[in-house]
Amino acid sequence: MESIIATAPIDQPIDLREQLTRIDKMQAELQKLNADTLKVLQDTTLAKPQLLFQGALAMAAMIGAVAAIAKMFF
Repeated sequence: MESIIATAPIDQPIDLREQLTRIDKMQAELQKLNADTLKVLQDTTLAKPQLLFQGALAMAAMIGAVAAIAKMFF
């Protein structure tokens, strides 16, 4: 029984420099994606307290507006 590897023809010789260039390019892309992911994570971590603070400000403004309208009529 013959091995498949022994009978498979080799189309082109492997160019090591080309492979290293591709690996370096992929590593650079992965580093960029990792930095983007960290930035999104930081943005979402900071967004929660900001949203809570803005909601509290909006609620205070609404209470102030209702109090001003009530004062005009009573």
